[in-house]
Amino acid sequence: MEISGYAQVEYQSHADSEEQLLQGSNTTLNQNRFLVRRARLTAKRAWEYTSLELELDGNTVSGPSFGLYRAEASAYYRPDKTKAPWVELTLGMFRLPFGFELPQSSATRWFMERSQASRALFPGEIDVGGRLSGEAGPFRYAAALTNGEPLGEKTGFQLQDPNKNKDLTLSVGAKGDPLEFVTVSGGVSANTGRGFHPGTSASKASAVWSDRNDNGAIDPGEIEANAGRGAIKSETFERWAVSGDVQLEFRTPIGATTLYGEMVVAKNMDRGFFPADPVSNGSDLREFGYFIGIVQEVTKYGIVGFRIDYYDPNADSTDRRAGKTIPAENTVTTYSPLVGVTLPKRARLCFQYDIIKDYLARDIYGVPTNLENNAWTLRLQVNL
Repeated sequence: MEISGYAQVEYQSHADSEEQLLQGSNTTLNQNRFLVRRARLTAKRAWEYTSLELELDGNTVSGPSFGLYRAEASAYYRPDKTKAPWVELTLGMFRLPFGFELPQSSATRWFMERSQASRALFPGEIDVGGRLSGEAGPFRYAAALTNGEPLGEKTGFQLQDPNKNKDLTLSVGAKGDPLEFVTVSGGVSANTGRGFHPGTSASKASAVWSDRNDNGAIDPGEIEANAGRGAIKSETFERWAVSGDVQLEFRTPIGATTLYGEMVVAKNMDRGFFPADPVSNGSDLREFGYFIGIVQEVTKYGIVGFRIDYYDPNADSTDRRAGKTIPAENTVTTYSPLVGVTLPKRARLCFQYDIIKDYLARDIYGVPTNLENNAWTLRLQVNL
């Protein structure tokens, strides 16, 4: 049996933190804090044709939390034990095979979190279902059938499925070495399924008293009648996403240089940033995002990097200004420089500063403007 794990402990500082509570709740608006971002322990046992892998996760992101993160039961055919299986069937909780960032382990990613588009469309990497995957020479493939409500989604059905439809994810890619010092890899992915718009229950007629003059007595005009309403049935809607990614690695005398990027277009897929609901919105929401990153090793003990991350949650959004309907800007662009030091295979200490440009605030005239929400993170990761 193989036992592995790691812990990521960090300090976060956010420019928009406040020493206040969110209106109507006990949620603090302060984000300047120490936290255990991830503490994961993985156990794996492999036999000739089957394997079992379990991963536990603990963190303090929203208070102390500990539980099952992955559970993969697999059967495979692998003629060469030094290479990946030609065909592998996995059932359980696993990372979705979509794009470059989603299947990547948080232990190997240099930047603190996935890009904004990736976190919006897939708030968590994990879903429940079945996956068929494999590799043959330089080519790889994966197809997964899942509930379609990944870990961390904000629509209220995390890892559950409110509709009978299952989401289908497909991915194909390749990796090769066209030159002795260059490795090229990339792929395309697609996801399709159906989202869920919850209906409402029937309600009885009721009366409401509003003490408008705050005298504690019922006065004329303070009692209002509300008519009962019939139930409204739930509805489903179509959603999909398509992505393409490419990675280039150059081996240089001072260390490897990795240049990589990914682009995604989607419809009604946002479940983590501006959750998409075309039934309530009255029209479909078109999402678009991309990122470009570069990471440079400085000998085997240092790292520097930079990433540009862009996301538009609704390319067709509009705003009302001076009585006129005009196109609205909801894009979020993040510029993230990164520096770090590392002990190979044992530990890394990284600092990342996020310069965030968006239109999430309003000026004194009500015009959308940039929200001052830049952030920086200092993280120590130690591997088991």
